[in-house]
Parts: sequence; structure tokens; C-alpha cells
Amino acid sequence: MTLEKIRAGQAVFGFRMDFASPFNVENLGTTGFDFVYFDCEHGPMSEEACEGMIRAAELVGITPLIRTPSGQPDVILRFLDLGAMGIIVPHCDSQESALAAVKAVKYPPEGERGIGGRLLSLSGMPTAQYIKEANIETMVIVMIEDPKGVDNFSDILKVNGIDLFLIGRLDLSISLGIPGQVDHPRIKEAVNKIITQARAAGKAVGIGALDVGKPENIKQFMNQGAQFFPFNFTTIFNRAAKDLLKQIMSA
Repeated sequence: MTLEKIRAGQAVFGFRMDFASPFNVENLGTTGFDFVYFDCEHGPMSEEACEGMIRAAELVGITPLIRTPSGQPDVILRFLDLGAMGIIVPHCDSQESALAAVKAVKYPPEGERGIGGRLLSLSGMPTAQYIKEANIETMVIVMIEDPKGVDNFSDILKVNGIDLFLIGRLDLSISLGIPGQVDHPRIKEAVNKIITQARAAGKAVGIGALDVGKPENIKQFMNQGAQFFPFNFTTIFNRAAKDLLKQIMSA
């Protein structure tokens, strides 16, 4: 499981879907990825579409995560009730927003999440046991993708219950007025700050806006201490198609 690997200090790799396709989740999920995350902040995906893809992910044994449109508790609750094993909250820029994310994901006493009978029937557990297990195993991931979030990161780190901080380098570059320059010194400075502080606090970090054509960069992030690496499905697919055509044409 993804969270078990992260807690053990291992790196995990997954892919990001911004369109609905249970078939592609199942197909790519058989290749050895650890997780898939469905980006509902961007793109046209509905809750019903996510439910089908969550089932496909469970079928092949990869962890289904959902990037919610916002950090609103009612929004987070509906996606969790679909069976997601973790929530990625965008634009976390303060201690207050980080705390709100934890409260929305966790059941009492750790949080304020409400409970539904459907989840209990699917889990096959008594209520108390289910709540305990869900609070341990459901991932809370917050995205640091704004200058304010970088500036406030030391305060955000003080919030208990966050499993991972995902650095949204592309949005951060836009906010800093250097759109798309994810390798710019200012972005590298922010990444170094977040990884260093998070690792010192025993927290995991993920890197966004990865280039699948530059595995050396991913190795560098791993050496820095990052553990969570999502790749865009469309980028994976396009690169594989181009590589195949290149091999055919050169044969």
C-alpha cells in the first residue's frame, strides 16, 4: 500500500488522471504503479466517474486518491464516501486551511467527518473498528502551490494528521511570474525549503509537474528526500506512442 511505503521511507510512483477512464486506470494500474490520483480540480470528472475508477484501481491493487476541487468539508466528504483512500487538497496556504483539511478527512475525535451507513456495509467492520482503521489509513495530502503557502510552511507543518505535502511546481511558477519554469532557481529554492523542513519534521513530500523524459531529475528529488511522484497519464501515453513510432521508423 502507498501509505505503508511512505511511512517506511520508500518512494512511491503513480499517475494522474484528468479524464474519466476506468479501463485506462485498470490497464496502467497493472504495470506496477503504487497509486492513481483523479484530478477533480481540473477537468470534467464527476463523482460518478470517480466511483467507477476507484473500483478499477481497487481491482488491480493500487491506491485511489482524489484531488478535490476545493478544501470545503462537504466536497471532501462526498469524494471520500466514494471510497477514495486519500484526499489531495489544493492551494493549502495557511495553518488554518491545513487544519481544516485534516478535520474534513478524519472522523472524531481526530476530525469532524460525518459517517454514512454505506461505507460500514462495504467495510464489513463494526463502527468503532472502522473509524479507527479509516483514521489511520486514509491519507491527507495538501498541496503547497502558492507563495503564501511556501512562506507559511513552517506553521503548516505544525498541524498534526497530514501525511504528505505535494509541491505544485507549475502553479507556483505561475504565481511567481515565471510560468512553466519549474526548474527556475526560485522554484528550486522553494522545493529545497519544503523538503528540508518537512523531512526534519518526519513528514513526506511529493513533487508535481514531473517530466517523464528526465528520469535524472526524479532521481535528484529522491536523493533530496522526496517520496511521492505522480506522472500525467496523457504524457505517459504520448511519450510511449512517440517512442514506438520512432523505433518502427528506425527499424
